Amino acid sequence: MRIAAVTSFVVLLVVLFYCCTNDTAKHSASFSYAGTEKCQSCHKKQFDLYLSSDHFHAMDSAQSRSVLGDFNNSFFVYYGDTSFFYRREGHYYIKTKDTTGIKKEFLVSFTFGWRPLQQYLVRFDDGRIQVLPFCWDTRPKEKGGQRWFHIYNKENILPDDELFWMSYNQNWNYMCADCHTTNFAKSYQADENKFSSTWNENKVSCESCHGPASGHIEWAGKANADDKTKGFSISLATKNIRWKMDDTKGTALPEQVIHNDTLIETCSRCHARATRFTDEYQHGQSFLQSHIPATVNTDNYYIDGQIKDEDYEYGSFLQSKMYAAGVTCINCHEPHSMKLKAEGNTVCASCHSPAKFNTVQHTHHKENSTGSQCVNCHMPVTTYMVVDDRRDHSIRIPRPDLSIITGTPNACNKCHSEKSVKWAAESFVNYYGSLLPEEKTYGELMFTISKYITESEPSLYALLTSKKFPAVIKASAVERYNLFSSGRVAEQVLLLLRSDDPNLRLNALHAVTNFPPEKITAEVSPLLNDPVKAVRLEAVNVLSAFTERLNESMKSRFDAVLNEYLLVQKNLSHRPEGYLNRGIILAQTGKQQEAEQLYLKGIALFPKFIPFYANLADLYRSLNNEAMAKAYIDRGLQLQPGNADLHYALGLWHIRKSDEVNGMAELKKAAALNPSGAAVVYGYSVGLFSTGKPKEAVTVLENYLSKYGNDPLILEGLIAVYQDLKQPEKAIHYADIRKKVFGY
Repeated sequence: MRIAAVTSFVVLLVVLFYCCTNDTAKHSASFSYAGTEKCQSCHKKQFDLYLSSDHFHAMDSAQSRSVLGDFNNSFFVYYGDTSFFYRREGHYYIKTKDTTGIKKEFLVSFTFGWRPLQQYLVRFDDGRIQVLPFCWDTRPKEKGGQRWFHIYNKENILPDDELFWMSYNQNWNYMCADCHTTNFAKSYQADENKFSSTWNENKVSCESCHGPASGHIEWAGKANADDKTKGFSISLATKNIRWKMDDTKGTALPEQVIHNDTLIETCSRCHARATRFTDEYQHGQSFLQSHIPATVNTDNYYIDGQIKDEDYEYGSFLQSKMYAAGVTCINCHEPHSMKLKAEGNTVCASCHSPAKFNTVQHTHHKENSTGSQCVNCHMPVTTYMVVDDRRDHSIRIPRPDLSIITGTPNACNKCHSEKSVKWAAESFVNYYGSLLPEEKTYGELMFTISKYITESEPSLYALLTSKKFPAVIKASAVERYNLFSSGRVAEQVLLLLRSDDPNLRLNALHAVTNFPPEKITAEVSPLLNDPVKAVRLEAVNVLSAFTERLNESMKSRFDAVLNEYLLVQKNLSHRPEGYLNRGIILAQTGKQQEAEQLYLKGIALFPKFIPFYANLADLYRSLNNEAMAKAYIDRGLQLQPGNADLHYALGLWHIRKSDEVNGMAELKKAAALNPSGAAVVYGYSVGLFSTGKPKEAVTVLENYLSKYGNDPLILEGLIAVYQDLKQPEKAIHYADIRKKVFGY
């Protein structure tokens, strides 16, 4: 058993999105950045619009023109602790606690954003730039603004917390910089543990989107009409789509769907929940060559794909019928000011007939009321960062009737919060029931899949085979629900491994874990040659447990991509996962001593990161060094006494030492701390059975099923226990459930 693997590559490199390589793009490395000021003379109209945009104000040096917060000897009290904001000799300062809990003075180096809130950055001698937790609410006072607030508002973030402002999770160089500057390079030097980050401009400039402009300036001097990209490496121009109004539907539809994924992916660099994992970004290349967007998972989204945590629009928009029809960001947004092209319902009227949709008969709300606004029903708001309202860009039909089934929110009750969901559902069905499609939505299918019931496998198969559902949802389904391995689902996974869509290929790699080893090596090995970096790296991760099955040619290719993976992770050594992920894959490929050194270095730099202790203990166990295994389990538990994985590891350690009493006590504690963890509960039940308590083992397993639903590991435990108890009918019963639910 490999304890607390933290899903290895999943930590930093697995959940990625729909991309498309622009094969005709020039290599942007052949051009150089010219600077925003070079754009003004020829593009005054666009530049003037840009000056009012969030892009222009994304970041600035801290000076009177940019600082909006009250630094006139003001203060803010956060959980009884007072921080002070003041000016001295033209500079801005904040006096607040550092990681030792001591209050110190910090010079504000940069402003960060401007509306509806502004944050502030502090530069340190080792090149780190950290984001202060105190934000200025820039909204007007009558709207609750013009005040200081803490970014975590209702949480007391202490100096030893990983979310404390000086910790790695508040590091600007890694978490923020790529989307607030132009031509940013993180340039982390792992051997010296410092940043030498560089960037051209303290804002999202023209060249952030269009790419370096030296070639364009040269083109402007020659006016070469044959150059379709006008000297840039890419063209962001709107595709020539012919739209025709469907009078019956009241909606403009394209004569031919043409996706402008070059434009979508350019925006997605910053408008996706994503992390840039390499400095080697080139305009026009696939998004997955350099960035890691989050999948539509239940951490960031509700089960039906509605936004829960911040998603920055991309993951939502790819779910929409707008994207499916070829609509892009700039159909609705003016690309230079970022503002909507029209106010209110007028922006929707460019594609949707006002005579059909902007009526009381359609909205069932008074004209010009809040409820009559298209966006309030189809793009409801969620507030993030205390004051920042964001709209859901999946642009969906509100379905309060499905809220009753799935427990997801709906736009109706967001406005009518005093009413019940039942009331909203009944009203909705009364108004629109006859117009609803007969087939299930992907949200309904995902909900059914998530329950692990008899209908789950057919729902997954239906979702994967339907041409109506978004690719991003299919990618998310195979990434999340990889326990299903019926023949027909496995066939769909193999088809996705060969898809033209790199996001589908990547997430299909997460769904092969239940395949036979020989099938995994045969199907995954070709992806070591995938042209998209993220796919190659995940293929290495999947194959790391099966290297002995690779032929000489594939082993050579595996080693080459492994080195590529290790370099990516080394460049992430400013975070604990950079050490953890290297340690995991090296241990998996037989390099235990190198893995040990990485875990130890990780602990030295990030002593409170618990997975190091669990993985190091398991590494020592594999080397038969039980004393060291116990030592690191104990160290981890001193830091986090309630960690279920560490108690589980300690239980197994005692059992290996023939100490059943203490071993079972620890396994029981682990199961109590993580009652929904199938592996922990299964291990505890095995321990009960092995110590002569088969009835208790059965009770533990069956209680799990009643509380948390079917899980193949728990079902496997019940099958095995009942077989050993000579009760074949019950063993057959649970085997039948496993077959019906999971397909094997």
